Amino acid sequence: MKISIIGSGSWSLALTKVFINKNILIKCRDVEKAKCTFKNKNFQLTKTFSDLKTTKYIFLAIPSQTVRQNLDSLKEILTDTKTTFVVCSKGVEKTTNKLMSEIISELFPKNPIAILSGPNFSSELISNKPSASVLSSTSNDILIKISDLLSQKKFRIYFNDDIIGTQLGGAMKNVIAIACGLIKGKNIGENARAAIITRGMSEIVKLGMRMGAKRNTFYGLSGIGDLTLTCTSMKSRNTHFGYQIAKGESLSSLKKKCVLEGIDSCASICSLGQIYDVELPLCNAVDKIINGVEVDKIISGLLSRPLQFEN
Repeated sequence: MKISIIGSGSWSLALTKVFINKNILIKCRDVEKAKCTFKNKNFQLTKTFSDLKTTKYIFLAIPSQTVRQNLDSLKEILTDTKTTFVVCSKGVEKTTNKLMSEIISELFPKNPIAILSGPNFSSELISNKPSASVLSSTSNDILIKISDLLSQKKFRIYFNDDIIGTQLGGAMKNVIAIACGLIKGKNIGENARAAIITRGMSEIVKLGMRMGAKRNTFYGLSGIGDLTLTCTSMKSRNTHFGYQIAKGESLSSLKKKCVLEGIDSCASICSLGQIYDVELPLCNAVDKIINGVEVDKIISGLLSRPLQFEN
Protein backbone atom coordinates (compact mmCIF):
# COMPACT_ATOMS: atom_id res chain seq x y z
CA MET A 1 0.00 0.00 0.00
CA LYS A 2 1.51 3.33 -1.03
CA ILE A 3 -0.65 5.65 1.09
CA SER A 4 -2.06 5.14 4.58
CA ILE A 5 -4.10 7.49 6.72
CA ILE A 6 -4.28 7.11 10.48
CA GLY A 7 -7.67 8.50 11.45
CA SER A 8 -11.16 8.13 10.05
CA GLY A 9 -12.79 11.49 10.78
CA SER A 10 -13.78 14.35 8.50
CA TRP A 11 -10.20 15.41 7.78
CA SER A 12 -9.32 11.88 6.73
CA LEU A 13 -12.28 11.86 4.36
CA ALA A 14 -11.21 15.27 3.04
CA LEU A 15 -7.73 13.92 2.27
CA THR A 16 -9.16 11.08 0.23
CA LYS A 17 -10.81 13.68 -2.00
CA VAL A 18 -7.49 15.22 -3.06
CA PHE A 19 -5.31 12.14 -3.53
CA ILE A 20 -4.58 11.32 -7.14
CA ASN A 21 -3.80 7.72 -6.26
CA LYS A 22 -6.91 6.15 -4.71
CA ASN A 23 -5.07 3.05 -3.49
CA ILE A 24 -5.44 4.10 0.14
CA LEU A 25 -5.47 2.24 3.46
CA ILE A 26 -7.30 3.91 6.34
CA LYS A 27 -6.41 2.94 9.89
CA CYS A 28 -9.41 3.42 12.17
CA ARG A 29 -10.51 2.34 15.62
CA ASP A 30 -13.93 1.12 14.52
CA VAL A 31 -14.19 -0.34 11.02
CA GLU A 32 -17.99 -0.56 11.03
CA LYS A 33 -18.33 3.09 12.04
CA ALA A 34 -15.73 4.12 9.46
CA LYS A 35 -17.74 2.38 6.74
CA CYS A 36 -20.45 4.97 7.32
CA THR A 37 -17.97 7.81 6.85
CA PHE A 38 -16.42 6.28 3.72
CA LYS A 39 -19.60 4.80 2.28
CA ASN A 40 -19.59 3.99 -1.42
CA LYS A 41 -15.80 4.28 -1.44
CA ASN A 42 -13.35 1.53 -2.30
CA PHE A 43 -10.73 2.46 0.26
CA GLN A 44 -9.40 -0.32 2.44
CA LEU A 45 -10.17 -0.03 6.16
CA THR A 46 -8.25 -1.65 8.98
CA LYS A 47 -8.02 -1.43 12.75
CA THR A 48 -4.66 -3.20 12.82
CA PHE A 49 -1.42 -1.23 12.85
CA SER A 50 0.52 -4.15 11.37
CA ASP A 51 -1.25 -3.52 8.05
CA LEU A 52 0.72 -0.27 7.78
CA LYS A 53 4.06 -2.05 7.87
CA THR A 54 4.88 -1.67 4.18
CA THR A 55 3.21 1.67 3.51
CA LYS A 56 5.25 4.41 1.86
CA TYR A 57 3.45 7.49 3.21
CA ILE A 58 1.56 7.72 6.50
CA PHE A 59 -0.74 10.74 6.90
CA LEU A 60 -1.58 11.55 10.54
CA ALA A 61 -5.15 12.88 10.44
CA ILE A 62 -5.87 12.51 14.15
CA PRO A 63 -6.17 14.85 17.15
CA SER A 64 -2.73 16.08 18.21
CA GLN A 65 -3.04 14.64 21.72
CA THR A 66 -3.37 11.10 20.29
CA VAL A 67 -0.35 11.25 17.97
CA ARG A 68 2.12 9.78 20.47
CA GLN A 69 -0.23 6.96 21.43
CA ASN A 70 -0.71 5.98 17.78
CA LEU A 71 3.00 6.18 17.00
CA ASP A 72 3.83 4.08 20.06
CA SER A 73 1.55 1.37 18.66
CA LEU A 74 3.33 1.62 15.33
CA LYS A 75 6.87 1.70 16.66
CA GLU A 76 7.54 -2.02 16.87
CA ILE A 77 5.82 -2.69 13.56
CA LEU A 78 7.25 -0.05 11.24
CA THR A 79 10.95 -0.65 10.63
CA ASP A 80 11.33 0.97 7.20
CA THR A 81 13.18 4.26 7.71
CA LYS A 82 12.08 5.43 4.25
CA THR A 83 8.42 5.65 5.26
CA THR A 84 7.45 9.32 5.33
CA PHE A 85 5.15 10.76 8.01
CA VAL A 86 2.88 13.60 6.91
CA VAL A 87 1.48 15.58 9.84
CA CYS A 88 -2.06 16.87 9.37
CA SER A 89 -2.70 17.42 13.10
CA LYS A 90 -2.57 20.96 14.50
CA GLY A 91 -1.53 21.16 18.12
CA VAL A 92 1.12 20.99 20.83
CA GLU A 93 1.43 17.94 23.08
CA LYS A 94 0.17 18.64 26.61
CA THR A 95 2.66 16.74 28.70
CA THR A 96 5.85 17.65 26.81
CA ASN A 97 5.08 20.95 24.99
CA LYS A 98 6.34 19.26 21.81
CA LEU A 99 5.25 19.88 18.25
CA MET A 100 4.07 16.85 16.30
CA SER A 101 7.30 16.69 14.28
CA GLU A 102 9.27 16.54 17.52
CA ILE A 103 7.24 13.56 18.70
CA ILE A 104 7.87 11.76 15.42
CA SER A 105 11.60 12.56 15.57
CA GLU A 106 11.71 11.17 19.09
CA LEU A 107 10.07 7.86 18.17
CA PHE A 108 11.20 7.52 14.54
CA PRO A 109 14.46 9.49 14.37
CA LYS A 110 15.44 8.28 10.88
CA ASN A 111 12.13 8.72 9.08
CA PRO A 112 11.36 11.73 6.86
CA ILE A 113 8.69 14.19 8.05
CA ALA A 114 6.43 16.63 6.23
CA ILE A 115 3.71 18.98 7.46
CA LEU A 116 0.46 19.66 5.61
CA SER A 117 -1.30 22.76 6.90
CA GLY A 118 -3.35 25.73 5.78
CA PRO A 119 -6.75 27.44 5.77
CA ASN A 120 -8.89 24.41 4.98
CA PHE A 121 -12.24 23.42 6.43
CA SER A 122 -12.62 19.70 5.79
CA SER A 123 -16.26 20.16 4.76
CA GLU A 124 -15.23 22.38 1.84
CA LEU A 125 -12.56 19.96 0.65
CA ILE A 126 -15.14 17.18 0.79
CA SER A 127 -17.48 19.37 -1.29
CA ASN A 128 -14.68 19.90 -3.84
CA LYS A 129 -14.44 23.64 -3.25
CA PRO A 130 -11.15 25.41 -4.13
CA SER A 131 -8.50 25.31 -1.38
CA ALA A 132 -4.79 25.89 -0.91
CA SER A 133 -2.35 24.41 1.57
CA VAL A 134 1.29 24.52 2.56
CA LEU A 135 3.44 21.43 2.43
CA SER A 136 6.51 21.84 4.60
CA SER A 137 9.68 19.72 4.68
CA THR A 138 13.42 20.22 4.84
CA SER A 139 13.74 17.91 1.83
CA ASN A 140 12.83 19.19 -1.64
CA ASP A 141 12.59 15.60 -2.85
CA ILE A 142 9.94 14.82 -0.22
CA LEU A 143 8.00 17.97 -1.15
CA ILE A 144 7.86 16.99 -4.82
CA LYS A 145 6.91 13.37 -4.16
CA ILE A 146 4.08 14.21 -1.75
CA SER A 147 2.73 17.02 -3.91
CA ASP A 148 2.56 14.52 -6.77
CA LEU A 149 0.20 12.47 -4.60
CA LEU A 150 -2.01 15.42 -3.65
CA SER A 151 -2.16 17.97 -6.44
CA GLN A 152 -5.63 18.39 -7.84
CA LYS A 153 -7.22 21.12 -9.94
CA LYS A 154 -8.99 22.65 -6.92
CA PHE A 155 -6.36 21.84 -4.27
CA ARG A 156 -3.30 24.02 -4.69
CA ILE A 157 -0.06 23.08 -2.89
CA TYR A 158 2.66 25.59 -1.94
CA PHE A 159 6.03 24.66 -0.43
CA ASN A 160 8.18 25.85 2.45
CA ASP A 161 11.01 24.37 4.51
CA ASP A 162 9.92 25.78 7.88
CA ILE A 163 8.31 22.89 9.73
CA ILE A 164 8.40 24.75 13.08
CA GLY A 165 6.60 27.86 11.85
CA THR A 166 4.11 25.86 9.81
CA GLN A 167 3.10 23.81 12.84
CA LEU A 168 3.09 26.66 15.34
CA GLY A 169 0.83 28.80 13.17
CA GLY A 170 -1.64 25.94 12.89
CA ALA A 171 -1.62 25.27 16.62
CA MET A 172 -1.79 28.85 17.92
CA LYS A 173 -4.52 30.04 15.57
CA ASN A 174 -6.95 27.71 17.36
CA VAL A 175 -6.33 29.52 20.65
CA ILE A 176 -6.77 32.95 19.04
CA ALA A 177 -9.98 31.66 17.44
CA ILE A 178 -11.41 30.93 20.90
CA ALA A 179 -10.72 34.55 21.84
CA CYS A 180 -12.50 35.73 18.68
CA GLY A 181 -15.47 33.55 19.52
CA LEU A 182 -15.64 35.17 22.95
CA ILE A 183 -15.65 38.63 21.35
CA LYS A 184 -18.45 37.63 19.00
CA GLY A 185 -20.45 35.96 21.77
CA LYS A 186 -20.21 39.06 23.95
CA ASN A 187 -21.20 41.22 20.97
CA ILE A 188 -18.21 43.50 21.49
CA GLY A 189 -17.93 44.20 17.78
CA GLU A 190 -15.95 43.58 14.61
CA ASN A 191 -13.36 46.24 15.49
CA ALA A 192 -12.44 44.26 18.58
CA ARG A 193 -12.25 41.02 16.65
CA ALA A 194 -9.93 42.61 14.08
CA ALA A 195 -7.73 43.77 16.96
CA ILE A 196 -7.68 40.27 18.46
CA ILE A 197 -6.65 38.72 15.13
CA THR A 198 -3.90 41.30 14.66
CA ARG A 199 -2.50 41.03 18.17
CA GLY A 200 -2.88 37.27 18.03
CA MET A 201 -0.78 37.24 14.90
CA SER A 202 1.85 39.23 16.76
CA GLU A 203 1.98 36.58 19.50
CA ILE A 204 2.35 33.80 16.94
CA VAL A 205 5.21 35.58 15.17
CA LYS A 206 7.06 36.46 18.39
CA LEU A 207 6.96 32.94 19.77
CA GLY A 208 7.72 31.39 16.40
CA MET A 209 10.80 33.53 15.88
CA ARG A 210 12.13 32.58 19.31
CA MET A 211 11.60 28.91 18.47
CA GLY A 212 13.55 29.17 15.25
CA ALA A 213 10.77 29.67 12.72
CA LYS A 214 11.00 31.96 9.71
CA ARG A 215 9.04 35.21 9.78
CA ASN A 216 7.73 34.84 6.21
CA THR A 217 6.02 31.57 7.10
CA PHE A 218 3.53 33.42 9.29
CA TYR A 219 2.47 35.68 6.42
CA GLY A 220 1.56 32.69 4.28
CA LEU A 221 -1.24 30.11 4.19
CA SER A 222 -0.29 28.29 7.39
CA GLY A 223 -0.03 31.59 9.27
CA ILE A 224 -2.25 34.55 8.44
CA GLY A 225 -4.29 32.40 6.03
CA ASP A 226 -5.25 29.80 8.61
CA LEU A 227 -5.65 32.43 11.33
CA THR A 228 -8.03 34.52 9.23
CA LEU A 229 -10.21 31.58 8.22
CA THR A 230 -10.47 30.14 11.71
CA CYS A 231 -11.09 33.45 13.47
CA THR A 232 -13.74 34.79 11.11
CA SER A 233 -16.02 31.81 10.58
CA MET A 234 -18.46 30.08 12.89
CA LYS A 235 -17.62 26.87 11.01
CA SER A 236 -14.51 26.83 13.18
CA ARG A 237 -15.12 24.61 16.20
CA ASN A 238 -12.75 26.73 18.29
CA THR A 239 -14.48 30.00 17.38
CA HIS A 240 -17.85 28.39 18.03
CA PHE A 241 -16.58 27.15 21.40
CA GLY A 242 -15.56 30.67 22.45
CA TYR A 243 -18.93 31.98 21.29
CA GLN A 244 -20.82 29.35 23.30
CA ILE A 245 -18.75 30.06 26.43
CA ALA A 246 -19.53 33.76 26.09
CA LYS A 247 -23.22 32.89 25.86
CA GLY A 248 -23.07 31.00 29.14
CA GLU A 249 -22.61 27.37 28.05
CA SER A 250 -20.71 25.27 30.57
CA LEU A 251 -17.14 24.33 29.77
CA SER A 252 -17.65 20.69 30.74
CA SER A 253 -20.63 20.15 28.44
CA LEU A 254 -18.90 21.75 25.46
CA LYS A 255 -15.76 19.65 25.93
CA LYS A 256 -17.84 16.48 25.67
CA LYS A 257 -19.25 17.39 22.27
CA CYS A 258 -16.06 17.31 20.18
CA VAL A 259 -12.27 17.49 20.18
CA LEU A 260 -11.05 21.08 20.38
CA GLU A 261 -7.39 21.52 19.55
CA GLY A 262 -7.38 25.06 20.96
CA ILE A 263 -8.34 23.82 24.42
CA ASP A 264 -5.95 20.89 24.34
CA SER A 265 -2.94 22.95 23.21
CA CYS A 266 -3.52 26.23 25.04
CA ALA A 267 -1.69 25.44 28.29
CA SER A 268 1.29 24.04 26.38
CA ILE A 269 1.48 27.12 24.18
CA CYS A 270 1.46 29.31 27.29
CA SER A 271 4.24 27.14 28.73
CA LEU A 272 6.27 27.64 25.55
CA GLY A 273 5.81 31.37 26.03
CA GLN A 274 7.37 31.08 29.48
CA ILE A 275 10.17 28.81 28.27
CA TYR A 276 11.11 31.20 25.44
CA ASP A 277 10.40 34.36 27.47
CA VAL A 278 7.67 35.64 25.15
CA GLU A 279 4.66 37.51 26.49
CA LEU A 280 1.41 35.93 25.25
CA PRO A 281 -1.43 37.94 26.82
CA LEU A 282 -4.17 36.60 24.52
CA CYS A 283 -3.17 32.97 24.88
CA ASN A 284 -2.82 33.38 28.64
CA ALA A 285 -6.25 35.00 28.79
CA VAL A 286 -7.84 32.08 26.93
CA ASP A 287 -6.04 29.65 29.23
CA LYS A 288 -7.56 31.38 32.26
CA ILE A 289 -11.04 31.16 30.76
CA ILE A 290 -10.54 27.46 30.02
CA ASN A 291 -9.65 27.08 33.69
CA GLY A 292 -12.84 28.77 34.83
CA VAL A 293 -12.07 32.48 35.22
CA GLU A 294 -15.07 34.65 34.31
CA VAL A 295 -15.06 35.85 30.70
CA ASP A 296 -15.98 39.47 31.51
CA LYS A 297 -13.12 39.72 33.99
CA ILE A 298 -10.60 38.49 31.42
CA ILE A 299 -11.86 40.83 28.70
CA SER A 300 -11.72 43.75 31.11
CA GLY A 301 -8.15 42.85 31.94
CA LEU A 302 -7.14 42.75 28.27
CA LEU A 303 -8.72 46.12 27.58
CA SER A 304 -6.94 47.72 30.53
CA ARG A 305 -3.43 46.59 29.53
CA PRO A 306 -0.77 49.34 29.67
CA LEU A 307 -0.20 51.57 26.64
CA GLN A 308 2.72 50.51 24.49
CA PHE A 309 4.25 50.76 21.03
CA GLU A 310 2.63 48.40 18.53
CA ASN A 311 5.87 46.59 17.64
